[in-house]
Amino acid sequence: MHASNGGQSASLDRKTVERVIQKLDALSKLDGLPQLQRSHPYLPDIARDTKEQLRQILDRTPDLSNNQYLRSTVNSLLSKTVQCSEIVKTEGITARRTLTKLSLIFSHILSELRALFPGGHFQKNPYRITKLEASKFWGEAFGTRCLVRWEEFRDALHAVHPIGEGPLESALRSTMDLTCNNYVSVFEFDVFSRLFQPWETLLQNWMLLAVTHPGYMAFLTYDEVKDHLRSHIHKPGSYIFRLSCTHLGQWAIGYVTSGGSILQTIPHNKSLYEALRDGEREGLYLYPNGLNISPDLSALTNPTANSVVQVTQEQWDLYSDMDSTFELCKICADNGKNTRIHPCGHLLCDTCLTAWQKSDNTCPFCRTKITGREEVYIASPSVEQTSSSWNNTEKPDNDNATSNVWGAFTVNEEEVAWVRNRPLPPPPDAPSIASHPSFTRVLPSAPPLVPAFPTSRMSSVSLAARSLLSSQRVKLEARDVIRRSPNTWQPTITRLNRR
Repeated sequence: MHASNGGQSASLDRKTVERVIQKLDALSKLDGLPQLQRSHPYLPDIARDTKEQLRQILDRTPDLSNNQYLRSTVNSLLSKTVQCSEIVKTEGITARRTLTKLSLIFSHILSELRALFPGGHFQKNPYRITKLEASKFWGEAFGTRCLVRWEEFRDALHAVHPIGEGPLESALRSTMDLTCNNYVSVFEFDVFSRLFQPWETLLQNWMLLAVTHPGYMAFLTYDEVKDHLRSHIHKPGSYIFRLSCTHLGQWAIGYVTSGGSILQTIPHNKSLYEALRDGEREGLYLYPNGLNISPDLSALTNPTANSVVQVTQEQWDLYSDMDSTFELCKICADNGKNTRIHPCGHLLCDTCLTAWQKSDNTCPFCRTKITGREEVYIASPSVEQTSSSWNNTEKPDNDNATSNVWGAFTVNEEEVAWVRNRPLPPPPDAPSIASHPSFTRVLPSAPPLVPAFPTSRMSSVSLAARSLLSSQRVKLEARDVIRRSPNTWQPTITRLNRR
């Protein structure tokens, strides 16, 4: 990693790291302090985990002297632990709020350290940015460096997405610089580009969602959202949203229900715009921060022309009959498909592909070497006429997955072999109920299919199987995700014992 020193010491010695570890150890012993909130991120817990992460790094990273990222992070931790030690001696609302914000910053630093030093080992291969266009930008601008000063990052981003001066630049830096050290890391950039995708309108999306939208709240915790919404408890439909502090790169929305409760949710399978739009239709998200206004987010609705995968009505009906959807990623069965593999064209979610490529750079379905990936938008039949007006979109002319940009694929033996013989990619970092060891995934209908069959081959799907699947409960197992002979498709049905 190469970068300017930015006025800091040219090297990092182990004594400085040990000093930070000692200060973190002192913070970890503040359990029960009245100024501290009890929910995540709880400062003593975060301090303890950060101390253990730094200890692992000391034990497993022999040369610390030239690691510019670690030098910057350790210096930042040193100043922030000293600040915490002073604040805990005072009382009052201001001290409590400052400690809460510092807890969030420590939580962000810990997440970043774990991402760049998994198990205490420095990630020798560059950290993989989730979004293709964002990854290309970082690689062309900064190479394999994982940390750059804000001024250098701002100038590089400005060449692609013009940035305003003054307060607007300060607002962008405060949104992106999660660790508050005047640097931008590859991890922070990944989080930002995921939150405010797509890349083509990155800063426009940020402006609409984080600058002008009255519902956006920066550096709030779960408890603080509840406290904030209590002032709107008699106005159901009031809502605010924030960056999730437990699932970095995702949004968390808090809202007041019609029954006077305050709930918080993390939308997993849709963008923030889609979640807010659907919540408004359902009467859940009506008043941002309790205000009687409806921000115009229409600029976020139009995907780029060359990223559309159109679902035909036949494909849509086939999946609907089985209580499934074409849009659902068939690897994890949790997220929506939003990534197309090049050159084979298979679709899955970017989280699964990123996890898969950590150990394998071939398509998980057909074993073709992956040469690139592309963000896509799955369009339902309801938007087919709209998509047909996009000049750059081609309609399918055959069943070849390589030439077909609309998402109709052949099902081959390689896909069957993959499901039977290969492990599924590791789950995303964000925990879910499905990852709990006591949870058994049970679906009300069929196991999800592989990417939709071409229309010309619809007759190969057994109508009897479709009828059976719509009325039976099945248990999904990895080997059942794809099970199809050359002429028929028949899932394995496991009847559930009734108790």
